[in-house]
Amino acid sequence: LNENSPREDWDAMALQLLEAFSDFQVLCALRKGPWGVEGLNDRIARQLLVEKLIPRAEGWYPGRPVLITGNDYNLGLMNGDIGITVSVPWDRTETGEPRYTLRVAFPSSDAPGGIRWISPSRLQQLETVYAMTVHKSQGSEFNHTCLVLPDRLSPVLTRELIYTGITRARNWFSLITGTQEVLRDAVGQQVVRASGLALRLVDNESPRRQ
Repeated sequence: LNENSPREDWDAMALQLLEAFSDFQVLCALRKGPWGVEGLNDRIARQLLVEKLIPRAEGWYPGRPVLITGNDYNLGLMNGDIGITVSVPWDRTETGEPRYTLRVAFPSSDAPGGIRWISPSRLQQLETVYAMTVHKSQGSEFNHTCLVLPDRLSPVLTRELIYTGITRARNWFSLITGTQEVLRDAVGQQVVRASGLALRLVDNESPRRQ
């Protein structure tokens, strides 16, 4: 693709990126700590920077995947929507030269196979999503998921959480765990149905409780 490629070609490319991204997803039981979403997202981004696959590890950059964390009815985005940041040549300088700008591509909810392009400055509630919590993944499916468990048992590590992580995978599932004991104990630990709170705690889990 180049600055002369039609909009339809850029839409098709963005759709391919989104389909490729849905092929594999890292899932975490916790949000905080080295085994959690925040720690893994940071380490993955920095490794991609070392490999020169992204230009920077912070802020907005081409290739950054984002997860919408709150409904935005003005933009037509819902909690859980995933987009990919792309550099596109839709603006022109005063001399007519193409000016590449960042836009985030989201699947269109109105037209199957369509793409919505949104300026990063308009997005308010989001996070980088090289890894996501199992809780956030509910309702989504990926071709291959990798579930990462911490090295210590936590109240949110339950049989139900592990089952949810496994069932997010359409074809392949991988498991990374600090110790076999954590997996064994988690399988034997069930969520408290009366409160329904355990899975929600994952987004507020502190490192000292891992």
